[in-house]
Amino acid sequence: MKCIFEGKVLHMLPIPSGIVAAVLAEITDEGKMAVEYRMLSMETGQIQRITNSVYLLAKFGTSHKSAENQVANHLTCRTCMLPEGEIFTVEEDGGAKLLDADGFSRWVGIVKYKGEVPADVVFDGKNIWASFTENNTLLRLDPSSMREELRVGGKKSEENGFSGPVGIFSEGEELFVSNCKSNQVWKINTKTYEAGEYLSFEEPVYAYCKCHGREVVHLESGIYEV
Repeated sequence: MKCIFEGKVLHMLPIPSGIVAAVLAEITDEGKMAVEYRMLSMETGQIQRITNSVYLLAKFGTSHKSAENQVANHLTCRTCMLPEGEIFTVEEDGGAKLLDADGFSRWVGIVKYKGEVPADVVFDGKNIWASFTENNTLLRLDPSSMREELRVGGKKSEENGFSGPVGIFSEGEELFVSNCKSNQVWKINTKTYEAGEYLSFEEPVYAYCKCHGREVVHLESGIYEV
């Protein structure tokens, strides 16, 4: 594997040209986190520091200035883009919103599973998927009603390596789920629901994505190209 960045990564986001990441720079004497933002271009291989505004643009889209006023914490909330510029957001307490293209709330509710809030959310072109690490479960939500339609995983799946799902990446009919407890990325077909190990590592894996035909993972020690 090729190391892109070593250190404590708080969040990794795929963008059309590469990835952006929020990185822990330091913890101050007051116990607060100092965060830096970086962008990797897959075309040039260059890594550069970016502003908070560029990170928010990647996370919330072109309506980020309005959308960021709708969330309590820009860094810890999880988002996914839907058609027509809509954005689905989930906060640390499970508070969820569906924002329209102008960044205003179209739906407000709670997304939890057995008291746990999602670790990540993704839109597969038709449905929203949410991961629940401790309950070892993925939920499929209907974006038109925000109702739960399907569950994948469960405690029994831990024995096979589907253990501790965190990040979800969608490509075509497949989901790539990063499991931090088994150190594996699993591939799940959303049509047949065939599932199995895709990649394995020697440390926890928190996120996986593809960009320009290249694969990138967020591991405990940093970000790497596979």
